Amino acid sequence: MRYLLACIFTFYCFAASAQTLKVFHIDVNQGDATLIVAPNGRTLLIDSGGNGRGRQIVAVMQAEGLNRIDHYVTTHYHEDHYGGIDEVVAAGIPVIQAYDRGHKEDEAGDRFDEYQTSVGEDAIVLVPGTLIKLDADMKITTISSSGAVLGDNHPLTTDDENDLSASLLIEYGNFSMFVGGDIHSPIEQKIAATNVVKNVDVYQGNHHGSHTSSDKAFLDVMLPQVVVISNGDHGGHRHPRQVTLDTLEGLNPTPTIFQTNKLIKVGATGGNVPDMFIADLDPRDFEGTIQIDVDQTKGTFTVSYRNGATSIEFLIDPPVTQAISGAGGVLIASVLPNPVGSDKDLEVVVLVNNTTNIISLEGWVLRDAAGLTWELNASHSLPPGMQLSLVRNGQAMSLNNGGDEISLIDSSGKLRDLFAYSGSSEGTVIETHH
Repeated sequence: MRYLLACIFTFYCFAASAQTLKVFHIDVNQGDATLIVAPNGRTLLIDSGGNGRGRQIVAVMQAEGLNRIDHYVTTHYHEDHYGGIDEVVAAGIPVIQAYDRGHKEDEAGDRFDEYQTSVGEDAIVLVPGTLIKLDADMKITTISSSGAVLGDNHPLTTDDENDLSASLLIEYGNFSMFVGGDIHSPIEQKIAATNVVKNVDVYQGNHHGSHTSSDKAFLDVMLPQVVVISNGDHGGHRHPRQVTLDTLEGLNPTPTIFQTNKLIKVGATGGNVPDMFIADLDPRDFEGTIQIDVDQTKGTFTVSYRNGATSIEFLIDPPVTQAISGAGGVLIASVLPNPVGSDKDLEVVVLVNNTTNIISLEGWVLRDAAGLTWELNASHSLPPGMQLSLVRNGQAMSLNNGGDEISLIDSSGKLRDLFAYSGSSEGTVIETHH
């Protein structure tokens, strides 16, 4: 876990500033409602919970002194994601611009009609690449919508409304958060393959922690520091599923996982994280809202409960450095910082040649954050499309088990690739996805 602070405070300790982005994962029980308040005060609401849950959104907005929703997104047409927006509008909070995935010809029913009448009729249709302009210092990008994925040329053909969800990447400086509605593994795998989203700070668990979401390949690219699961305390869905929690907890490094509510009827398939990471343990109320405050000045974000029970501060991860083009797209493919056996002799860095040429690595070096190096030589050459495993064998540079930054530098002294990791476990290879 990548906390900045090792302790958990039993008081609320955030002071608002102009450099702060606020995110509220509002407790609407089974459903989603994510309110984003930009540093400039403008608002984005993603989903609105089920019918009758609009009052929870209104309560949070009133407590924050907010009187309008500048942008509203319905990720998909399941009632636990759009059912509360008409109540928000009826409470006197206007929506300036709405967005959804379009394709409404097969949608019907009283609840959907209420959605259409309140905001849906004037909604802009989201497609991959659509940007929502909230703040000059923020970027909000549509990653998927109606089965299409940014960077992928083969849209998914499906009748599964969940996989048709619009998903968004929210970026503020070096901070990033992914909100994916109810997408399942078919769309998640497409997102992972395009490499357009990776190394996020916060991942709102897709489909409330369902067993059909949070695919391992997707998570290996996301590598979130924090996971927030918006779930109900009861019901037949049994969210989150234990198998999904196990997958999340098996990531390296392991994210910190929060739930809005404790699942009471776990059954054979449901699960819970430890109570200290659950915002609301009492099924009789709606006090499970989880708040995230992002402070770019400090380079931190804080996760806290609106009921004042818990606050944890995290460092914002630096952005993932892309490979620097040049002699040919020779990149760091993976590292093994913590081998079974001697670190000094058995640590491994794997390089890959993504060019169509044989690349000589004579005079190239690997360098760690401390400036120590592994020297490459004339015997190290890479055929096109091939990988080369470099074993430490006593060289000075070490792969720090607690995290390090590894540079690949060519014979002219030019940086060719850079990879940073935050921790390691024994025998585990860390893929860079470069």
